[in-house]
Amino acid sequence: MSGYYRFPTINKSKVVFVAEDDLWSINIDNPKAYRLTTNISEVSSPLISPDGKLIAFIGTEDGNNEVYVMPSNGGAATRLTYDGAFVKGICAWENNDIIFSTDLQQPFGRVSGLAKINKKGGQTELLNYGIASNIALGGSAVVLGRNTADPARWKRYKGGTAGELWISKDKKSKFKKLISLDGNMACPMWINNRIYFISDHDGISNIYSCLATGRSLKQHTDHREYYARNATTDGHKIVYHSGADIYTLDVKNDTYEKIEIEYNSSFVNRNRKFVSPSNYLEDISVNKDGSMVSYVCRGKSLCMGTWNGPIYQQGKKDGVRYQKTRFLNDNKKVVLVSDETGEEKLEIQFIKGNKKAKSFDLNIGRPYDMKVSPKSDKLVVSNHRNELLLIDLKKSSLYKIDKSSNQNIGSNFNWSPCGNFIAYSCSFNSKLYGIKIFDLKNKVKHKISNPILSDLKPVFDPSGNYLAFISARIFNPVYDNMHFDLGFPRGEKPYIVCLNKDLDSPFYKSEQTAIKEQKDDKKKEGKKKDDKKEDQETKIDFDGIEDRILAVPTSEGLFSDIGFANNKLFYSIHEDEGTYGDIPWYNFSSSDKSSIFYYDFDLNKEKVFMSNISRFETYPHIDSLLVESNNGIKIINASSPPSKDSLSENEFNQNTGKINLNRTSISINPIHEWKQMYSEAWRLQRDFFWVKNMSGINWKKIHDRYYKLIDRISSRSEFSDLVWEMQGELGTSHCYEFGGDYKPRRNYNVGLLGVDLQYEDGKKAYKIKHLVKGDVWSGHMTSPLYRPGLNIKEGMYIKSIDGNKLNKSTSPNLHLVNKVNKDIELTIADKDCKNSRDITIRTIPSESDLRYRDWVEKNRNYVHRKTKNKTGYVHIPDMSPWGYSEFHRYWLSELHYDSLVVDVRFNGGGHVSQLILEKLARKRLGYDITRWMGIDSYPGDSIAGPIVAITNEYAGSDGDIFSHSFKLMKLGKLIGKRTWGGVIGIWPRNLLVDGTVTTQPEFSFWFKDVGWDVENYGTEVNIEVDITPEDYSKGVDTQLDRAISEVLKDLKKNPVKKPKFDNKPNLSN
Repeated sequence: MSGYYRFPTINKSKVVFVAEDDLWSINIDNPKAYRLTTNISEVSSPLISPDGKLIAFIGTEDGNNEVYVMPSNGGAATRLTYDGAFVKGICAWENNDIIFSTDLQQPFGRVSGLAKINKKGGQTELLNYGIASNIALGGSAVVLGRNTADPARWKRYKGGTAGELWISKDKKSKFKKLISLDGNMACPMWINNRIYFISDHDGISNIYSCLATGRSLKQHTDHREYYARNATTDGHKIVYHSGADIYTLDVKNDTYEKIEIEYNSSFVNRNRKFVSPSNYLEDISVNKDGSMVSYVCRGKSLCMGTWNGPIYQQGKKDGVRYQKTRFLNDNKKVVLVSDETGEEKLEIQFIKGNKKAKSFDLNIGRPYDMKVSPKSDKLVVSNHRNELLLIDLKKSSLYKIDKSSNQNIGSNFNWSPCGNFIAYSCSFNSKLYGIKIFDLKNKVKHKISNPILSDLKPVFDPSGNYLAFISARIFNPVYDNMHFDLGFPRGEKPYIVCLNKDLDSPFYKSEQTAIKEQKDDKKKEGKKKDDKKEDQETKIDFDGIEDRILAVPTSEGLFSDIGFANNKLFYSIHEDEGTYGDIPWYNFSSSDKSSIFYYDFDLNKEKVFMSNISRFETYPHIDSLLVESNNGIKIINASSPPSKDSLSENEFNQNTGKINLNRTSISINPIHEWKQMYSEAWRLQRDFFWVKNMSGINWKKIHDRYYKLIDRISSRSEFSDLVWEMQGELGTSHCYEFGGDYKPRRNYNVGLLGVDLQYEDGKKAYKIKHLVKGDVWSGHMTSPLYRPGLNIKEGMYIKSIDGNKLNKSTSPNLHLVNKVNKDIELTIADKDCKNSRDITIRTIPSESDLRYRDWVEKNRNYVHRKTKNKTGYVHIPDMSPWGYSEFHRYWLSELHYDSLVVDVRFNGGGHVSQLILEKLARKRLGYDITRWMGIDSYPGDSIAGPIVAITNEYAGSDGDIFSHSFKLMKLGKLIGKRTWGGVIGIWPRNLLVDGTVTTQPEFSFWFKDVGWDVENYGTEVNIEVDITPEDYSKGVDTQLDRAISEVLKDLKKNPVKKPKFDNKPNLSN
């Protein structure tokens, strides 16, 4: 049986490669594979030393990506680096040093430079080449790979970060581009008098070579199905992988062939395993009498007694994803979604799971939610096509109720208690969302709300007299605290519709009645009456119904869920809060920041039910709420708020309401699961990609091409690699895959000090070359050595850490492993290395925010100084809330300068570019003059003079859009490099069964000047300026210098003329 082989390296007849996240070795003459490592976590990028004795590789055994070394014949691995940075690849051996790419000391995590470490350890030394991903050495000559990543992940990429090769014929000569090809280059290798590399300029990546002059381009391999990837060489042969196989290229004979590896593995990562359901909960619902719950975890459908009893699994045990399990009214069967056929289809299964009752060959799309009629075997389904479908399970028929014009319906629909009506919310246009009711008997849709903005989450009360919904229609502006602006941070309320024109308002009581405590028998009588009400047919007078909408007497806020139970209306509210420093957009974990309130119609009063929840549903037929929080799932009686004692108890029973999902464990067959996940990832692209024809790609052919490799996969990281390759065939931006059920790592991360150190032999201590400052006032975003009272200065020395004396052969960070956010003791000495003293500080987990702040402040001060305080400087790191925050932090303080440099280099994208461009486009028309409070411009917050922008190849997504729009709006000159070229946006919301996030390019951007052509190309600049390796080594920012030069030219040509404000009016006449 074959494995999935990656990252090969060669020395003479020995080839080492990665499979099953470990290193393996073969001899080309006898290719029987032997495992060299049995690591806990993944390894990658091995490179055999020139003498063949050692292998350098990237390991993650302790959490961080670090450089390791081990004997090539096997043995213990030694960790060499302790940088706490991200190592991207092992690039080369140079004598006894290992050169690797890393983001160490970079202010931006997506950018790497080169560094080296001695094979015996010590401190990492940064190399002065600037931004680089790879290096090839040819005696005294050097070839740098800039942006030379793996072309297979975005195939046929031609944007700003397409890989380039730069050459210096000796280490003192200037670097220049080796060769210009219309494609993406990677993996430079210098062999004899030629430079070999991977390129996909002919449509698929193969190995090419040219002379050091860039001439005499030759193609050496001819792969036509899978990309050639991750090539390395020993100077005689090249090894690389393509598909799941390893190939060798004999340079002398110019021939290549696949190595037929004899791979005898126990494949332990393919073995069945068990996981806890609570870690993978997708969906949960309750049956009609509350005695059972159905839930879907890790794609498995299960039903069980609510608090005790056996657990039943429905459907096949492996290889099928089940979703949206719902009880039918007979309490014997469930309806669910299955992808057993390769498409999402409905099935009816018996609860006990012993057989399938019925399958339906109906085109239901990808369901978002399903709800069963309370009275019959009918089902309503909302799907990814924005449709609302009515399914008659007895007749096996499908009827399309409606299609929302601009947005999916999601869970915004509900049945009436009699089962004759369906209320739902759908979009009327790109801004308005309103409520409709569908009459099943007459097959007629009725619009019942005239939305001011959005009406959502309609739900009937159990009597069928009222319909409640949440609406955003209160425009109550709130002044911004930091600058002149108004916003609507809340604006929502729950509302109730009187369905019958003769019904009075539920909030108005003509007589005050005493509220008495009811006996148990009266409660039962009341419930019987309610049951009779549920049997009554809902009567709806549609004439004038839009005028029978009433606001629930509660304050405006941000509302999530809503529902009726026990003559109460329940609704959840979450507080408006800042988004700066929020969880990433791809994090789908729930937040317990909502509270449940209810309006009691008996008391005509609003009360708090409970706090710290993420969501809830009401189940009126059992007068209960199903509540989800990070503390688990609970079914809570709606009659009164739960007591503090019941909320704090961890017992699983009816008194606490807490449901134990982990009464069973879920069996996983990895290969079967990976096949299902792969096909679903492929379907997600098919169903959500922004254009139906997949931009001309034969998508079925792509599915089959990579599907046949799944049987060779033996680890979660290999599955990830395969999905990246498959999605990369779209040749489109934003096709990502990350997350999922990886092997657990040991998180022994390095605690950091926020300093740059250099060992001095004469002092036998590490000198503090640089203290990373950050925002000292923040209390956390600064070096811990800046703490008041410590009086630490650059030039002082660190002699020991936690009593361990430091030496040259060991990195100081060795003593900081597994000490993130921990108190440690440092021995500090003065600048002459005398007067030692011990201090205690607390380490930090990352330095990137600190280094970013120092980078911005350095640029800002430089601009002020070089322009003699005529020009301000703003950097925007991305177009997310963080970038919006950074823009305003500097924009508001730089407005008093006559001109402005806007820097969007390394911008990571987002969605706020249009908000920032609106402010940059403001033209100063006048001034507001006061006697005591100075002069203010009109419009406020506007720049008086010229603006220039700097961009580069790392500005992408909304950074691309900003750069192009800046030019289109003629706001100023755009300087730097062509941008990334990725403007097809995403909305991640469809998780695979193990929690994997895949993204589908759904929102394609079109500009009036170039149409679709920013995608996979980028935005051209007005003035192209690169920062060469020599510039980096000298510390020269040529792009910023050119921006300063251009803005000063513009300022000289069109100087800001400030009015004298004379001829003030004389009112005496």
